[in-house]
Amino acid sequence: MTEHANQDPIFAAIDRHRELSARLAAAMAVSTKLVNGPEFEAADTVSGARAEDLKACGASLIRSEPATMAGAIALTRYLAGLGEWQMPTDDPLAEASRDLSDDWRRKVLLTTLANALDKISAKGS
Repeated sequence: MTEHANQDPIFAAIDRHRELSARLAAAMAVSTKLVNGPEFEAADTVSGARAEDLKACGASLIRSEPATMAGAIALTRYLAGLGEWQMPTDDPLAEASRDLSDDWRRKVLLTTLANALDKISAKGS
């Protein structure tokens, strides 16, 4: 574990998202090798469950405020490198009645980062 990881829980959140991404990619690799039938259905069920886990984690990740400048940089770089499949398409953490625009992820992320940077600069980190 790096020095920054001890100071900022965002590193654990990034690692969790990376782990769930790898788990979904592995499940999808199995699904794509199968044809319709019971084995495909079972693999597809696993892939679906892992996709839901990744979606929820992604929605949480873009709301996670880094506690250090190193964490803010790491989160920004990590998110910039993600594929579309690694981020949620809808917001599982939003109120059901809230109308979401297509760019809700960008708005949530930028607000989260701005709040985190305000706190970091106030601490003098």
